[in-house]
This record gives sequence, C-alpha cells and structure tokens, in this order.
Amino acid sequence: MYIEESYYFWRLAADLVVNHDFEIIQMIEDKHEVWLEQRIQGKTNVVRLSHKTFDWSNQLKQDQAVLDENIKRVLKVVGGRQVHIHNVYIAKFKPVDDWNEWKDTRSLPGRKKGTVQTFYIDEQSRETEINQLYRSLQLNEKNFPAPSEFEMEQMVEYLKQSIRNNHTKKQQQREQIFFYGKPFLTYILIAINLFLFGWLEYQGGSTNTYTLIQYGAKYNPAIVDGEWWRIVSSMFLHIGFFHIMLNMLALYVLGTAVERMFGSKRFIVIYFVGGIIGGLASFAFTPNVAAGASGAIYGLFGALLFFGTVYKTLFFRTIGTNVIFILILNIVFSVLMPQVDNGAHLGGLVGGFLASSLVHFPNKKEVGKQVASFLVITALVIGLGWYGYNHESNHYDARLQAGVATNYNKKEEYQKAIDITTKALQHTSSDQESLYFVRGNGYVNVKKYNQAKEDYLKAIELNPDFAEAHQNLSVLYYNFEQNEEEAIKHAKRVLELNPDNKEMKQFIQSVEENG
Repeated sequence: MYIEESYYFWRLAADLVVNHDFEIIQMIEDKHEVWLEQRIQGKTNVVRLSHKTFDWSNQLKQDQAVLDENIKRVLKVVGGRQVHIHNVYIAKFKPVDDWNEWKDTRSLPGRKKGTVQTFYIDEQSRETEINQLYRSLQLNEKNFPAPSEFEMEQMVEYLKQSIRNNHTKKQQQREQIFFYGKPFLTYILIAINLFLFGWLEYQGGSTNTYTLIQYGAKYNPAIVDGEWWRIVSSMFLHIGFFHIMLNMLALYVLGTAVERMFGSKRFIVIYFVGGIIGGLASFAFTPNVAAGASGAIYGLFGALLFFGTVYKTLFFRTIGTNVIFILILNIVFSVLMPQVDNGAHLGGLVGGFLASSLVHFPNKKEVGKQVASFLVITALVIGLGWYGYNHESNHYDARLQAGVATNYNKKEEYQKAIDITTKALQHTSSDQESLYFVRGNGYVNVKKYNQAKEDYLKAIELNPDFAEAHQNLSVLYYNFEQNEEEAIKHAKRVLELNPDNKEMKQFIQSVEENG
C-alpha cells in the first residue's frame, strides 16, 4: 500500500470522526476499510472509506456488488427516514479503462428513499473529490496539507490512535449513559407489588371487585367523594395472576433499563408521574374499577422514547427499534381489547415522557424545556382531575354499581348499598333495573318495605322478565303486606320465566294450602 494513499485514508477518517462527530459502524484495519455514520434531522449519512487500487473497471464492478451486500447489512443497524451512502475509494491511480458509469448517483438497494454515490480520490483528483464529498455531506470544504512522505508515515499512526481514542471515549460515554445507576428501586417496587397481590388473594381474591375497592383500586365514585389517594394506591394492586406476572416482567425489563440510565431518584419521579397521570386519565375517561402498574410502566416507555430524542443515533443503534416495535404492538393490542384501560396507558406514556424531560439525564440541563415540562405536567394533573371531577356521569356504570352495592348488602352494610345505588340512579339512564333491585334488597333489610316494593316494581317495569325481582316482590307481598293474591301472581310469573324454580313451587303450594 502506498503511504500517501494510506495517509489520506486515515486523515479523512480522523477528520470525520474527531471533528465532525461521525460514529464508527465498523473499522477493518487489515482490509483498509472504515464505515462511518452521522444522523441529521431524520437523514443519515453513511461514509464507506476504502483504500483499494483498481486496475480495471471490472474490478470496480465486483467491489460494487460486495458494497451492495454490505449496505444491506449496514441498513439493519442505522436509522433515519433517508439513508445516503457515500462510497469513497482512495487510490493512487484510476482504472485504465472506462469506469465513469460507477460514479453516477443511484438508488439505495432495497429502499425507496436513499442514494449511493461513489467518490474516487486518486492522486490527480484528490482536492476536487474531497471537496465534492464534503459538500455532499453538507460540511465545509476541506483542504488537507500535503506533508512529506516521512511526516505522512508518522502521522498515520497518530491518526489511527486519535480515531481509537475517540471511539473509546464515546464507548465510555455510552456506558455512562446506560449504567449510571443501579436498579434497586425497581426490585423494591416489584417486591411491594407481589406482596400486595398475595395480600389481596388472602383477603378475598384479586379478581373480586369488592376486595379491590376495599384495598384501594381506582373506583371513580369514591375518588369524586375525596379519596384521591386511590390514584396512587391503585398502581400497586393487580387483577389476577396473568396481570401481575405480565406487569412485573415489564417492570423488570423496562425499570432496570430506565433506572440505570436516569438513576434512582429520577427513575422514581418518572415512575410515579407516569402512574399518576395515567391514573388521572383513567379516572377522567374510564368508569371501570381499575388497578395495576400499567400507567407507570407506560411511563417507562415514555422515558425510553425521551432517550431517543436526546441520543438519536445511540437509540436507533441499540434499543430503539425494539422499543418502538413493542410499544406499537402494545398500543394495537390495547385498542383491539376493549377491557384494556387505554386512558391509563396513553396517559402514562405522555406522563413518563414529560417527567423524563423534567428531570433530564444526569449531568444534562435544558432549563427552558424542563420548566416547560413541569408546567405541562401540572396542567395535565389539574386538567384531568378537574375534568373527571366535573363529569360525574362518566363514573357510573349501572351494573358495576349494582355489583358493588350487592357486596355491601352481603357484608350487612345496607345503608352503604342504598346510598351507592341511589347516587348511581341519579347519573345513569341504562340498566337501571339492576340498581332498583339491589336497592330494594337493601330497603328490605332496613325494614323499609314500602320503598323496597316501589323499587322492585320499578325494576319489573323496566324489565318485565326480571325473575329475581318478581320473586323478592312475591315474598314481600306475602310476608309484610299479607297480600296473597299479588304474592301468587308474581310467584307464578317467576315459574313462567324459570319453570325449574323449586323454591317458588314450594312457596305457591304453601300459600295455597294455608289460604
């Protein structure tokens, strides 16, 4: 290899790496080949420097075929909407036959957006080709000095070492980014969630709605009544084994990564801001009882996306593609599954991103953006809370409220059951028959029989085929009003709806015998 070509090869590589912040994709010293990358606003410039001599254009053609295969490999690790390959040959002489067709800019193999452009830097066209390369890279034109052969020889090792030092420094910086902290808070959060899941199972079951509400699940009517702490407590409760295992696996994978990058203090802020905004979004838009760390976990997704805005090249060369793919997959799954709390997920994602912008990375400050993030977080918390509080009709699902009230009746907390159903009836217009029925049961147990009869009759008016309401009304007429005729009428209606009801058959027989 000629020392002059070797010098310009390493001089170009060193200038792009050290002075223009190009990243090394691959450096193969024994083959005198270096691949470099730089991302600018969605556009990626890839430079392939090759120190080779071609006597004939056919040799150049063969190398272009190898180049295309290498480009396909490189495209798997570089990001950007547009990728432009700058293929740079450094040689003493041009091929002796016609080779100019290979200098034409062509489309990127396998991609719609992108180009491949070849530059041939030989002894005669060195300055022209280098300047053309730099213009193509949108850099200022460069005029490299031409030292003596002895100086070139000395400089080559220096240039190689400067590239290695720069690469080592960037690797250390990357390690500092990925391994700033230790993920002990992630493990503590996992332990707390698992402990509370076991406690729920012991107390009545994690899938039991009454147990969930009793121990702090997101229950909108209670939040409207002032129990705002449920926004936080619900982050630590889970509904069923699959739910806890899926969320804890996600927390382990995402939590350890985010806590290592941001440090424990910043991590806990991101986790709770994501969880709280997710919980408030769920409160504002979803009436269902909800629990789980999903909002906080989506907040960790938001933190990784924020990482991608700060370290774009590093993001796409490491975790970026996987993060975006998993996030899109989760969002699609959430949209297709109606029982998934999309409000909590999207709220957590936005909250985590904003919280990451607020705390930022260690040793990094962007005061303007951090203040803006704080203001947006504050506005979201207040806005979602205000919207949820002032739109009570969003919080009452008749069947859910009837189920909750039924649990209170079973616990002999009859007045609570009556209060819940009464309030729900003020805010719902569908499925009201179940609310009247449950409230009627509550009235019977507090010996308000007239109110109970009115509720049972209202339930039957809304749903004439409500067998349980007919049955309870029949018993009420017989035991508390001594109205055998109405008791028999409703009992027979029960048998019309359910001929196998032995209890009603015996009831009718007993009434008729006594009558």
